Amino acid sequence: MEEHIINRAINGWDYQNDDRLFYHDGYHYDYVSEALEIIEKHDGIDIILLLTSGKTACLTLAAVDENNLAFEFSPRPVCHEMPAFYLPVTEWPRQALIVHQNGARAQIYYGELNVTLTFSPFMFQVQRGTAFFTLSTKKVSRQPVTPGLGIRINAQGQTETFISWEIKNGQHFYGLGEKFGPVEKSHSRITSYVMDACATNSTDLSYKAHPILLSDAGYGLMLATARRTHWEVGHFCFESASALSESALLRGYLFFGDSLKALVQRQAEMQGKPALPAPWTLGVWYSRCAYQSAQEVLDIKQQLEKSRLPFDVLHLDVNWGKHYWYKDFWVDCCDFEWGEAHFPQPEAFLTELEKDHVACSVWINPYLPPGTDIYREALEKGFLVKTLDGGIAHIYRRNVSEIGIPDLSHPQAYAWWKEHLKTLLRRGLKALKPDYADRIPADALFYNGYSGKDMHNAYIWLYAKVCYEATQDVHGTALVWKRPGFLGCGRFAGTWSGDVESTFEGLKNTLRGGLSVGFSGECYWSSDIAGFKGQNVDPELYIRWSQVGMLCSLARYHGVSPREPWHFGPRAVEIVRRYSQLRYRLMPYLLALGCEAQDTGLPLMRHLALEYEHDPFVHTIDDQFMLGAAIMVVPVLEPGLRQRHVYLPAGRWYSLHEKCWYEGQQVINVEITLDDIPVYIREGAIIPLFVENVSHMKAFNTFPVVLRRYGHITQGSGILVDEDRRRYCWTLNNNTLSCDYPGPVTVETVH
Repeated sequence: MEEHIINRAINGWDYQNDDRLFYHDGYHYDYVSEALEIIEKHDGIDIILLLTSGKTACLTLAAVDENNLAFEFSPRPVCHEMPAFYLPVTEWPRQALIVHQNGARAQIYYGELNVTLTFSPFMFQVQRGTAFFTLSTKKVSRQPVTPGLGIRINAQGQTETFISWEIKNGQHFYGLGEKFGPVEKSHSRITSYVMDACATNSTDLSYKAHPILLSDAGYGLMLATARRTHWEVGHFCFESASALSESALLRGYLFFGDSLKALVQRQAEMQGKPALPAPWTLGVWYSRCAYQSAQEVLDIKQQLEKSRLPFDVLHLDVNWGKHYWYKDFWVDCCDFEWGEAHFPQPEAFLTELEKDHVACSVWINPYLPPGTDIYREALEKGFLVKTLDGGIAHIYRRNVSEIGIPDLSHPQAYAWWKEHLKTLLRRGLKALKPDYADRIPADALFYNGYSGKDMHNAYIWLYAKVCYEATQDVHGTALVWKRPGFLGCGRFAGTWSGDVESTFEGLKNTLRGGLSVGFSGECYWSSDIAGFKGQNVDPELYIRWSQVGMLCSLARYHGVSPREPWHFGPRAVEIVRRYSQLRYRLMPYLLALGCEAQDTGLPLMRHLALEYEHDPFVHTIDDQFMLGAAIMVVPVLEPGLRQRHVYLPAGRWYSLHEKCWYEGQQVINVEITLDDIPVYIREGAIIPLFVENVSHMKAFNTFPVVLRRYGHITQGSGILVDEDRRRYCWTLNNNTLSCDYPGPVTVETVH
């Protein structure tokens, strides 16, 4: 006889109760045992399901396109939660499905999608070509270990929904946002929920939550919910994966692609792709938490110029305001009151910087301190987030505060806060750094009618959107240096890893986070070079982080103590200068990658599996990465290291620093010094470079560009971008170059 209570002992032994998705003491589980009926509709089908308790549930299916199946599962009557308004895919029309039913079995079709449904016992499988996604109830001694589709009633009596599916040998998994553990997610247990990680990156806590999982088996799963989700990928049961949403409605998309690259492109189409930002945003940013005065900023600028260090941006962090709130509330606030005492005459100060081709960015956050004009204005106009009992919702950290939150779900509050941002930008600031927004309390009630449980993650999208739009309205283009992230935020270009630890372990984990979030829609990523939380940063760590930081998609120095290179000795200055110059010479290549990101959603920084998916050795390598398809970067992640094992995929590879070629598909042992990290160029690549060193990216249309080809190449094509983001195509045909770029372009070969 089938057992249906999965908390019961097996052969006298209990499943261990260790906070996994299943087998919690005091939790109740109910899962699908059979399908009862298929109801066809003009925009999909409803499958009426029987649960083991005897209750019914509904699984709704609809085709989004020939590679994408939308689904909703919930106990009947069908419930509704917050719409996934932040995803373009929600606006795509739903298509009817073709149903062929034969007794206890049905085949359901649309395009290349083929769904097999067995009524009793319930079995559900989606196929596209050679890719299969099979709902799986894995059992041990007749009891479910990972039930396939069902509900969980938690200890508070709230209904949650889950899905489990089969894992086959050889499958690999990627995504789930900016997670600082291994990039390949097999055998992981992960919570997808935006959190203030409090200056750590050595746990599952993260500032970005993207409930998207991709498999090289040819499918991806996106849970389109703003609620907290939990994932176990071959974690307890190695032959199945499970995902649970803290919602009575499990809404998502099952999509297919012929490669990991195709899956990344599909999820980018579903979430939105980033526009190419202004070229200067890809330059080097210098910052600190925080510069204390305008004079200090000007002194830093002069010292950077004197040291011949190319840069584009100086950043004003938390201290630009009139009052520093952290000491009052253990969390930062923003009241938009300029600190005239230490940053007098801001317009004149910012104009002076701009005349010298220096842009200035500014830190902001959405927490309104009590007793200020902006708080009183928001309160009077009804623009603050409320609580379920009608009070004012507050931010909590260590103690109860009276900090308010602008209700960005309120159209008028959104416009009001956006105008404050635009007023700030009109002073002469060029970019915003949206920090925080990750402490929305669960008991909040928003203008749109949804609670803090629904809006905790979704608020991030509104926050990123309003900052991006304000910048775009004032300057015509935008990049937001945002910390939090969620579904749909990748279309608002720019993010950084948050407050990470200033250790070699922190560096490794930070890079993992950047590569991981690249599978989830963020194309432009950076870290605080040398880490955020470290007063006395080791000079060797500073140099190693600088070397790899200059080869990330964005580059910014930032931390709680000085991060300018002269604080770490003359050798650090020389090395940072060389790697900064390398970054600036690579700008034509980086801008071409930005165009690719705009067109396809592919990140600039890529895990090796995105380029070499069929190489069995690359999937667990997360201490090397690709910058685009042509350049492989090999960070040095241990102190005192003088040799480094490097894996080279198939083909030939040119060592940028050794000036020699290596055969691929092997591990090489490379001698290294403090001066350099290994960098390799793939044979067959044509990389556009500036011929000469560049000091900034504000004006470069007349700078000579060289197309450097690696190996014997007579054909090729690509894109060059000018300072106004206009594209120009170049073509190499039988060694003849065609190009209408405004500056001079030549070709050279590295043999």
